Amino acid sequence: MKERLDARARRRWRLSAMATCVVALALVVAACGGGGSSTNSSTAGAAAGGKKTIKVGVALIGPKNDKSFNQAAYEGVQKAIAQYPQLKLTSVLENRATNQQQTDAVNTLASIDDIVVGVSATFGPVFDATADKYPNVTFLTIAGYPQKYHKNVFSLVFDRTAGYQAGALAAALTKKKIVGFVGGAEIPPTIQAMNGFVAAVHRADPSIKTLKNVIGDFNDVPKALAATKAMLTDGADVIMPYLDAGIVGSYQAARSSGNLIPMFKLDVFDCSQYSNIIGADIGDNTVATFKLLQGVVTHSLQPAGVTIFAGLQDPSLQRLQLCPKYAQNKKIADLNKATVDGINSGKIKMPPGVLNPRPNYPYREGFSGPVQNAGSTG
Repeated sequence: MKERLDARARRRWRLSAMATCVVALALVVAACGGGGSSTNSSTAGAAAGGKKTIKVGVALIGPKNDKSFNQAAYEGVQKAIAQYPQLKLTSVLENRATNQQQTDAVNTLASIDDIVVGVSATFGPVFDATADKYPNVTFLTIAGYPQKYHKNVFSLVFDRTAGYQAGALAAALTKKKIVGFVGGAEIPPTIQAMNGFVAAVHRADPSIKTLKNVIGDFNDVPKALAATKAMLTDGADVIMPYLDAGIVGSYQAARSSGNLIPMFKLDVFDCSQYSNIIGADIGDNTVATFKLLQGVVTHSLQPAGVTIFAGLQDPSLQRLQLCPKYAQNKKIADLNKATVDGINSGKIKMPPGVLNPRPNYPYREGFSGPVQNAGSTG
């Protein structure tokens, strides 16, 4: 009998020891990440309800403090980071104005980041050449788009129809029947805005003379100063400077002449830089950049490789916003609204050279428009 009791006790002891080993082994496996696989801190945080870090690098055609195109995009990145803390800005490469500088910047950023943002129409061709080398990187272009389809490239492009609006207003404001357009870099947005400006002036009054000068740089203050002075000398009494930081030169020219003629501003709404700003031709890079980054984080930017075209149908993306002095002028305010309504309804047809050509891969008219060329890869 005693031997049987001893045998039962030994069996209970062995089962207890085995259970203890199993529990200990489970704790070891859990502590090691399960199955011996390693887990980095960001992944562990995600498993515990946190968010994996998404690294973002930005390449700008100009300076991030230009009070215009580049600054607006940079502020859009900051806004996205504030709302989505998993986004981490690693680098901002400024003043990448040449193709080689942009290519070098994209290759540098793509090697260390999850998302690369290129801010300029000129980044479209650069992404055409580089995106397929980095299939695990998401590329975002602001104001440009690639010619070829890449499933990891998403773009927002402005149809610069607000340039047409500006032309309609300039024609209504000129007294001498001479207006001017001072463009920055000779890239598609500049030429499209200029074409729209000229067409609207001619449509309103074919007798109005339009002076044009594309100076080759959005940020060159001395060139902008010289070009604007020349137009003032030739009698222009309304000018559209299609410039970023270079717009300071246009405003200086008017001040030094003693003739504070009506002028426009580009991209950032600020009526304080010059006392006679009509309004700002805004392709809102802050909203555009934020919405593209938001789409990547929330996986709502669909389909893969889509390009978004922004006209005047969504004023949060593009508009000509009047400064208070002109917003309170009923004639100008009514004309501004009528021009927008005419463009959006199709009553006012955009002339050749104003709208961007549509690609043969998926695109949308605005973020909420139906997908065109669905399923196509060019």
